[in-house]
Amino acid sequence: MKRSIVIHRKITWLLLFSVITLGVASGFIYSGKQNIEKSNSYINQTYETIETLQMAVTSLYETGGVTSALLDSLEKTTQVNKDLQHALPTLREYVAAKKPVAEIKQLLYYMLNEEKLLLAARKDANILVNQHVALVLILGRVGAFLFVVIILFMVNNDITQHKTTQRKLIAAIAEARQARKMQEQFLANMSHEIRTPMNGIKGMTDLLLETPLSEKQQDMAGMIKRSINTLLVVINDILDFSKIKAGKLHIEKIDLSIREVLNSTRSLFAHPLHSKGLQLQMSVDPNIPDCVTGDPHRLNQVLNNLISNAIKFTNKGSINIDVSIQEQTAEQMVVCFKITDTGVGIPAESIGYIFDSFSQASQDTSRRFGGTGLGLTICKQLLQLQGGDISVTSTVGKGSVFQFYLTYGLTNKQAPEAPAHSGTQEYNNLLAGKNVLVAEDNEINQKLIEFVLRKAGGAVTIANNGEEAVKYLQQDKVYDLIIMDLQMPKMDGYATTYYIRHQLRLTTPIIAMTATAMKDEQWQCLHAGMNEYMTKPFEFAELYKRIVQLVD
Repeated sequence: MKRSIVIHRKITWLLLFSVITLGVASGFIYSGKQNIEKSNSYINQTYETIETLQMAVTSLYETGGVTSALLDSLEKTTQVNKDLQHALPTLREYVAAKKPVAEIKQLLYYMLNEEKLLLAARKDANILVNQHVALVLILGRVGAFLFVVIILFMVNNDITQHKTTQRKLIAAIAEARQARKMQEQFLANMSHEIRTPMNGIKGMTDLLLETPLSEKQQDMAGMIKRSINTLLVVINDILDFSKIKAGKLHIEKIDLSIREVLNSTRSLFAHPLHSKGLQLQMSVDPNIPDCVTGDPHRLNQVLNNLISNAIKFTNKGSINIDVSIQEQTAEQMVVCFKITDTGVGIPAESIGYIFDSFSQASQDTSRRFGGTGLGLTICKQLLQLQGGDISVTSTVGKGSVFQFYLTYGLTNKQAPEAPAHSGTQEYNNLLAGKNVLVAEDNEINQKLIEFVLRKAGGAVTIANNGEEAVKYLQQDKVYDLIIMDLQMPKMDGYATTYYIRHQLRLTTPIIAMTATAMKDEQWQCLHAGMNEYMTKPFEFAELYKRIVQLVD
């Protein structure tokens, strides 16, 4: 930007100097022209004077005298050129006194010789004027040319440097894009590598808890599950934060019920609320429609973060959730969510930065309560990605009030039906008589998904990659459902699904399973022909809910 300004400034100076040079040159040309015209006028007058004198000499020879007409003409030609004004009175006296012809002739020859000498001098002066004007014009042109050459050289040098800088900038942008692409790939790989084993750990723990255990074993398995859930919160915070920074977090616009999301949140925190003896009270404006359009998962994520914090920092009292309409038009509605707790509160000096990355209210907060310091940062960024925002007011020792708003689209559809089943036990015969094909390359996850599906009464076939899945589908056996992992060797989930839909022409329901959960991945899955999309680690009940929607 600065170099561009310098180039423009030099071009401006070049134009300005060109105008000034043109003006000065025009002035010299005009002045030289005036001098030349004046010099030529003097020379012409001298010629006229010489001619009149010669006529007087001729008249003297022919008639023996000089007529008064010639004297008047001679006086007229010397009025401007006054070089002979001193001799004219003497000539008139000679003519009037009828001096001898020889004396008059001598005076006329004297005057004629003086004029010839004056003519020669004026011619020389005229030549000098012409040479001076020509020299000035040549010097002016040479100077202007040199100045223009210097400025053009400097401008060209600046343009060359500008182009060099531009090439470096383009290279830097390409390098930054490549680095960002590598960062995105690294993030996808890390998400996959972390979530895949976590899916096995969490799933196997859930299966273990459903088997007959002694009281001590049940307690140990329960502690493992709580530790896994805590670890998952930390992992999800870090991955979500990284995805937000990389611009890879996907925001959906689908039908949702705000009341259902709130009820789901309440049930999620039932155990920690009960263990601390806290009350969770909810108040929802009755004018809020049962069905709106937005992102239920991100709303659930924000509420979970805020309520988790409220429970964490509240030892006695209650937590209130108030939901009201802030603004409404014919097409959309701004909904305000207010979470009030009676916890320890936030010092005034900390409120300004609690939404910053890795920030907590005090230095001992992490030691006393745990956490990454990313929860509120993620909440704020998730809300801003959806056009909302969040604020907080707090008093130390009395509690805090977090308030955020989101804009939801209005629709005439009915609220999504609440699931009829609340526990996995009620899904025991869900897949009775059904054949399920599972394409999964991780051995632990193969066993996990096989246990989960067999528990629902299904017959399960395991394929280690997409190629094996296609081979099974090309046989005579008919499958009622396909569980498709996205990241597999030889043939990934996208390519396999595309082949199933376009080459085999099968309409078998496909549920995508991914441990990456990057932006636009769900859209890519649906675009490839899959029917549902789930991220690892997954809840058994959530998988069963998806199966209910797809399999009769």
